[in-house]
Amino acid sequence: MTKAKHNDEIAPSIERRAATRAVRLSNHRAEFKFPGVPVYQLKVRDLSEKGAGVVVKAGSNFLTLIEIGQELNMKLLSPADSANPAGHYLSRVQHISELEGGRFKGHLVVGMSMLKRIHSY
Repeated sequence: MTKAKHNDEIAPSIERRAATRAVRLSNHRAEFKFPGVPVYQLKVRDLSEKGAGVVVKAGSNFLTLIEIGQELNMKLLSPADSANPAGHYLSRVQHISELEGGRFKGHLVVGMSMLKRIHSY
């Protein structure tokens, strides 16, 4: 996997979700591994069977490792009592959008499309 450049200007994206997402989640995480850097375990802001919105602090090195359209292996971690999907997925970065206010002010959401379930990475 190659290191990608990150554009400092985040263009707002148009809502294109085909499925509704649960927004009030607790203890849901997405884990990403890249060669030569620590594992990233990020909070999931919203979730559906086909996608997840991952919260990233503005200025995070994670943003220099990804780009829109890039396919990544993602491990979705959900609490044991959750009905939401968990496991390993081949996923694609769909958008990177700024969160304007609330609890995650100063953060970005990385929209991930879960393409298919895989055994592990």
